[in-house]
Amino acid sequence: MKYDRPVWQIMHECADAMPDVFRYDDVRGWFAESYPDVNEATIRAHLIGMTEGGRAKHVQFAARSPIFRRVARGEYSPIPLPERGEDPDAAYPSPSRIKMSGTGHHPLPPDDGPVPDAPVPDAEAGVDDAPSTSAGPAASTFDDEPPTPDVVLLGSIGDRVNVPAPAKEVYREVSFQLSRLDAELSGSEWFVLSAEHGLLAPNEWMSPDSRTMADMDPAYRVVWASWVVARLQSLVGSLDGLIVRVDAPDAFVGPLFAGLQDAGAAVSSGSPAAAGEVVVDDEIDTEPAAETQVPDEDEDVDVVDDDVVVEQDDRVLATVSGIGRRAIITQHLGDPRNAVPATELATLPQVPGLYGWLVDPIGARVLNRCLRLPVRPGLVFVGEVGGSTWHALVDPVLNLRDHLDRVQLNGRTRASTFRMTLATVLGDHLGMTSIEDPKLTEWMLEHLSITTWGVDDGNGLRELARVVIDELDPPLNVDHLASTEYRARLQQMRGELA
Repeated sequence: MKYDRPVWQIMHECADAMPDVFRYDDVRGWFAESYPDVNEATIRAHLIGMTEGGRAKHVQFAARSPIFRRVARGEYSPIPLPERGEDPDAAYPSPSRIKMSGTGHHPLPPDDGPVPDAPVPDAEAGVDDAPSTSAGPAASTFDDEPPTPDVVLLGSIGDRVNVPAPAKEVYREVSFQLSRLDAELSGSEWFVLSAEHGLLAPNEWMSPDSRTMADMDPAYRVVWASWVVARLQSLVGSLDGLIVRVDAPDAFVGPLFAGLQDAGAAVSSGSPAAAGEVVVDDEIDTEPAAETQVPDEDEDVDVVDDDVVVEQDDRVLATVSGIGRRAIITQHLGDPRNAVPATELATLPQVPGLYGWLVDPIGARVLNRCLRLPVRPGLVFVGEVGGSTWHALVDPVLNLRDHLDRVQLNGRTRASTFRMTLATVLGDHLGMTSIEDPKLTEWMLEHLSITTWGVDDGNGLRELARVVIDELDPPLNVDHLASTEYRARLQQMRGELA
């Protein structure tokens, strides 16, 4: 141990130094000054674990009395010393009096003899048979937070050891080890994903993979995912209704999402923004990002470095100028609250502009299953119509309403990039006999909606569209974007269709 006493005892000293209301950054700053050897994962774990109502289900903190109260999201106050009900200088059971059971440690009642203090293990201790103290958002039990996952699957494509070792020790990448600590503390059952060995228990020995999942062919990944799901079912039983968190790179997440969902699991990924059915955010790590407000109806907005006034109705009309509005545009296009059902295209404005196609949860699951990559509800494609280009000069459809109706929804499939992409992905699922099969339009009407950002003048619209698409990175946009796994898969499927 790099400090003179257990971290839970140090937390009492920290509580005494905190103001009436404080945040995680205040605690981290205090430790950086007073106990710099205590790592952030340990600090976060103890802050949540020793907060009233925070981690009672985790045996590591079950014996500890809370010393903090949560007063608001991300804000805490110290419990006065007389109310804490615990002496921070009291002895704690030694490691010899701790027994293993299930996924955690259970302290035995101390006997009459003296026992030395034993620290609660921290993230740097490296003790294999003890739960670490890294707090993960998925493990928090506050009422307004998502439930703890029943199963956690961890994967890595980073550095590996060169000799056989327990699965939990093979991958040396920092993000994997932090996720491992989160999983150990959460109380959930957890397993390690391997590109060549499938699913392994944490203590199961394995030889290091010679290749990563990113190196594998997509067809292999599909078979691999089925193998992993079957193995998981053999170990934990039915997955129906279980919450499964996949904390791994996209190369693992993509193939697994559909298989786990087909088995009845509610699936989330380690990235907050990535969560499909279980949305996970970080309780104490950072301040919530300030929302960019889209102007209310008939409200004038001053744009930074631009004298143009933006007027908004339900399908915002704006002039294409001023890079300062990019955040507003991207937020508006990606917000389902601004979407119009595909069955109501007649309500769209007849002006040039940007548009976004959004998919509902059922449609997202279908795309996910067909692509074998994680497609989540929301924005999947962004395009523009009416930009000042040579293409616009020969295109008679220069406004949002007519383009989306006559070209995207009811036009010839080969005349629309988005429609062609959908036909490529959904052809087998829908049983389409040709790319012009009306089943595609029926599916779009049932599962898609549209957001639009109309403009008075198409000058610069095409350039703006590229900037917005690059920032939003919708999964079904293919052209003019850096190669990703989505686009590689779409290109492969297009080649098979051709």
